[in-house]
Amino acid sequence: IDKNIETAQTPPSSFYTSEEIFEKSKAIFENSYQFICHKSQLDNISCYPFNLFENWIDTPLLITKEKEQIICLSNVCTHRGNILCHEKNEKNKITCNYHGRNFNLDGTINHVPGFKNTKNFPSDTDNLTKIELLDWNNLLFINTGKNDLILKGLNQIKEMVAWYPFEKLSFDKTASNTYGIDAHWALYCENYLEGFHIPYIHKGLSSDIENQSYETILLEHAVLQLAKSSNKENSLGGTGKINNTPLDEIYALYFWLFPNIMLNFYKWGVSVNIIEPLGKEKTRIRFISLPIKGNKQDLGDSNSVDHIELEDQKVV
Repeated sequence: IDKNIETAQTPPSSFYTSEEIFEKSKAIFENSYQFICHKSQLDNISCYPFNLFENWIDTPLLITKEKEQIICLSNVCTHRGNILCHEKNEKNKITCNYHGRNFNLDGTINHVPGFKNTKNFPSDTDNLTKIELLDWNNLLFINTGKNDLILKGLNQIKEMVAWYPFEKLSFDKTASNTYGIDAHWALYCENYLEGFHIPYIHKGLSSDIENQSYETILLEHAVLQLAKSSNKENSLGGTGKINNTPLDEIYALYFWLFPNIMLNFYKWGVSVNIIEPLGKEKTRIRFISLPIKGNKQDLGDSNSVDHIELEDQKVV
């Protein structure tokens, strides 16, 4: 590995095949910012349970919404470790079905049957643990660790796309999808981070962009890739510039956030790819579609993002 690409080499095969190295990677993911959902997915919902890296790290967490306050909590009862919430709901309390203990939506303990005369109870340790939650332009990220370095990359991206109409984005369930591939998670990320394969693998995309204009820009714990559109009608539009390239000439902005998040900005909206390891040879890809109000993500065409996604999975 070398900052100079002319002397850098492909990582050894052991990086992808070693069970020991794969297990060590858990610490990387546990100390990163992970996209969970778009704010629009919390409409008419007060409790949104999920397992962080389901079927791998499997940390049970819960996003709660009370009026305009959105927070993330541990989804484990502080009494006997029972899972509290199993499905989305609109309830104003979080109740444990084991012993009836319940909590307010901010995680503070509310009612504890059978503990009326207990001394020094309840204490702060009986409240649900709060997890860091970041509302990034209505995209909700959480971080279960203490590594804030990746936040630098998110802040850089935020500045570069400050002009984008985030307030008009909403979650489109019909265009979103979840895939499984028999490959190491890093292979998928590496494929995303190089544009050399585009003329060979993505014929539709290649015809939409000026391949010779393809740029890769290093950020803090993040990477931006962009290319000019071969037709201005397909460009992002706007009056500003990114890396001295006018927005009305750019086809798309492809941001990768360490270690496994892709934020892709198009004329029609934003797509988010979350790359989730399941094993050293198993990976889940969650593809989230967030169209701008009045727009729709194209589906099925050779240059549509769902088609390009399948092309990438095939080659990886």
